[in-house]
Amino acid sequence: MKRGMYLLAALFMVLGLALAMTPAGTAITNQASASYIDSAGQSRTTTSNLVTTIVQQVYAFTITPNGSETNPGQIRSNLPGGQVLFQYVVTNNGNGTDTINLSTAQGTGDNFDLQNVRIYLDANCNGNVDAGEAQVTNVTLAMGAQACVIVAATIPTTAQNGQYGNLNLTGSSVGSNNTLTDTDNWARATASTAAALTAFKSASPSGNVAPGATVTYTISGANTGGSAAYGVSVTVDNQTKTGILVEDTIPSGLTVSQMPTGSAGAGTVRYVYYNGTSWVTLTSSLLPITGDGTKKIGMLIEGTGAFFPQGAQYSLSFTAQVPQNAQAGTGYANSAVVRFNDGTQNRDVTTNTTNNTVGASYDVKVGPYGYPEGSATGTYTVGAYTITRSGDAQSVAQVYSGTNVIFRHTLKNTGNTQDSFTLSLTGAPSGWACQLVADDLTTPINGPVGPAAAGGTYDFALKCAIPANYTGGPVNLTVTATSVGDSSKKDTTTDEVTSILSGYAVDLAARGYSGDGNANNDNPASQSANPGQTVYFPLEVYNAGANPDVYNLTATVPQGWSVVFYPDANCDGVPDGAPIANTNLLNPGQKQCVVAAVTVPAQTAPGNNPVSFTATSTTVSGVSDTVSSQVAVNLVAQVTLDPDRSGTVTSPGTIVYTHTLLNNSNAPAYCDISGNGGAHGWTYQYSTDGTSWYASLADVYVAPNGRTATLYVRVTVPAGEPVGRVDVNTVRANCDVTTGTPDNTYEATDTATETTTVVGGELRLTKSVDKTSAFPGDTLTYTIVAENIGTGNLTKVIVSDPIPAYTSFVSVSATATGFSGTYTILYSTDGSTWSPTAPTSAPTGGSVYVAVDTNGDNSITDQDIMPPGARITITLTVQVQ
Repeated sequence: MKRGMYLLAALFMVLGLALAMTPAGTAITNQASASYIDSAGQSRTTTSNLVTTIVQQVYAFTITPNGSETNPGQIRSNLPGGQVLFQYVVTNNGNGTDTINLSTAQGTGDNFDLQNVRIYLDANCNGNVDAGEAQVTNVTLAMGAQACVIVAATIPTTAQNGQYGNLNLTGSSVGSNNTLTDTDNWARATASTAAALTAFKSASPSGNVAPGATVTYTISGANTGGSAAYGVSVTVDNQTKTGILVEDTIPSGLTVSQMPTGSAGAGTVRYVYYNGTSWVTLTSSLLPITGDGTKKIGMLIEGTGAFFPQGAQYSLSFTAQVPQNAQAGTGYANSAVVRFNDGTQNRDVTTNTTNNTVGASYDVKVGPYGYPEGSATGTYTVGAYTITRSGDAQSVAQVYSGTNVIFRHTLKNTGNTQDSFTLSLTGAPSGWACQLVADDLTTPINGPVGPAAAGGTYDFALKCAIPANYTGGPVNLTVTATSVGDSSKKDTTTDEVTSILSGYAVDLAARGYSGDGNANNDNPASQSANPGQTVYFPLEVYNAGANPDVYNLTATVPQGWSVVFYPDANCDGVPDGAPIANTNLLNPGQKQCVVAAVTVPAQTAPGNNPVSFTATSTTVSGVSDTVSSQVAVNLVAQVTLDPDRSGTVTSPGTIVYTHTLLNNSNAPAYCDISGNGGAHGWTYQYSTDGTSWYASLADVYVAPNGRTATLYVRVTVPAGEPVGRVDVNTVRANCDVTTGTPDNTYEATDTATETTTVVGGELRLTKSVDKTSAFPGDTLTYTIVAENIGTGNLTKVIVSDPIPAYTSFVSVSATATGFSGTYTILYSTDGSTWSPTAPTSAPTGGSVYVAVDTNGDNSITDQDIMPPGARITITLTVQVQ
């Protein structure tokens, strides 16, 4: 038998099928974060780089119904020369748009080839070829979309009664370069001179339906055979009836509330109902009826003998309602059966199958913590502040500049399907550093959050760092949650910071009087000294603000005078340790004693000389406090090199010291400057202008009578020096005092010491992923490396990494190197409960935490030390959904 191949096409309708695969092109992003305490004892956080993986397209499709040439999926009959219709559904089961090429093939084990084979677009999926429906050769379907197609063919006029011809519909995926095919969709057409009833099924609307919507089903057909049709025996109301039975099983969950309508070209119409046990006459008193897989709506066309002639038509319509709470993706497939006798035997004709799918309905609500849909009440405390909830808003009455304010939120998926959501913020004033973070208040949110099931919630937070110099208010911050499924669906909630007060203040006073609120006793007592002497003013610096701060110490003294500040550890008015230019980091309410050492220049005339001292915030330059006093002096002549200096520096690093070379002689001084530092390989260079540097200086000129010269010493520390290493450099000024030409005979010498200490300790966090593109089902392996790149110990180092959206947790493991003694790697999924066993599960959107226990208490505290050069390597594996 001749075998033909024909191209065919179909019209598709998107039914919104809910697929488990992640859509092609989805970007899966991931970023790690870590918290630790640095070598200065301050809590720190840091984040890794952001890594991205792009989901690749997977190709898959089906054509139904299936069938083989010996066992076809559809059988149609008609007179020789008559037309038969075969109905198919093409479904894109991949994760992206694809084009399906379609063609047909004739059978080889049958009696004849079908003629005039044509494929039509079944626009309304009613199983019939309607006016205007065109032929096509392929269908392009989005992810989860379906297309209804009809293959129309003609039985040859030469065919004999009972002979048949087979036809196969095949498809191939263009996206797979036609390597992916579906070829088991055989159908059969039988030539018959007996009665033959066609049966078509339509659903209006077709495709997507909304929860609560109604679907009208219509079953129609005609006797296209060669003789009149007979009825079959049907028991109705416990009585035997004869007629053509049109029956349709009500899809499970749908409700029929109205009587059906119908007509027939012959016979008498009776509406019937199968209640799961027997047929009864359908009346309005039996309504409503909800489908459960067994209940049926039917129409019995009653008649006797060969009562339904050639060309006679019939139609049955009924309406069913979709449940209001139907979930997106719920499908309602429906087909009907027509039972009759063709004059030789009883026949059952099954219609095409209609498919309705509950469309996705997207919506979102976002509101105060615990109240995503508003109507919020009560308060909660987070960080340093108490947040008040009211309706759909939150507020905090008063905060301080330089602090963090945090508002926690809850988002709810109020749609009927799984959805993800993007979060955004508006209203933050310039300079505010606001960030949306996970509910652990640390992990930054990058990209959509979720997915969340219908009715599910997601907790997150808005975290804002208020600039140190910002005051005023109110500030209104608006958080918006937007559905990824439908970007027109969004909701907002408002966070208000009512008043922002300055978080920075300082009180400088004489020793014993700071922080008492009495400005009248702040000024220190006056001092007296001979020219060239140094007098000491005991002072206290008190942090009167709401934030930790460091204060620069400066002084205003007569020209030529110098002031050096020293720490006063025991507040006894005596300098302790090296000179300082600023205080330690002072917490709110904390004070530090210092001593201002005022050096009176030689040749200074006797008398009272005003001096003042100022402490200025290093955070907000406009915050300062000043006290005043005076020094009574006498004239004394001398040559001095002052002051001794000390400082700290990182490795590698550079620090510059300054010294004052004072000449109180009555002649100019020509001074050679050198030093003895550098025992550890450090480099010392000297300068008189802070620009040009030399290994030593010769003949530095200093005018007589109290004139001075400033010396600069630059200390360069190489890399690799341990924290705590100290080098002392003694700077020596050998001065030739003369009114003539210098002869290098030194009449006066003096020295100053420089004590330099190495400090340090920093954590570097890096991250990588093994794939920049991946398919659903692929695994992604993230590698996170946390390393102490400084020279000082770090403590309480905790590394966290979130499970990205669109992925599922597989495993996590970690290794550690460079730690001293016995240590244990600990794991956590909440950042507070620790175990030496790696977790076996973690939710999407959650985080895993890794740390090293060095003191054996099976917990992570500031007693757990990460030494310089130590490294933690974490391997996190997830699977693309």
